[in-house]
Amino acid sequence: MAASTTEQPAATEGVKNLKSFRKSKDLEDFYRFINENGLRREAHHAIEFITNRLAKPKKSKRGRKAKTLQ
Repeated sequence: MAASTTEQPAATEGVKNLKSFRKSKDLEDFYRFINENGLRREAHHAIEFITNRLAKPKKSKRGRKAKTLQ
């Protein structure tokens, strides 16, 4: 019996960094699908939703507390 190993799918192996991801065939096909089916508005809303969920919350700026005189 062979030991089972977890392997990454082949799709993630092809994309090494952001630059190659932007030029990937899968992304080009995705954009073509959106254009051919008139889904630009829906795709924009979906990407906006995803980026808002992934965005790190901004740190609030906290100044020094004012010293109180007694």
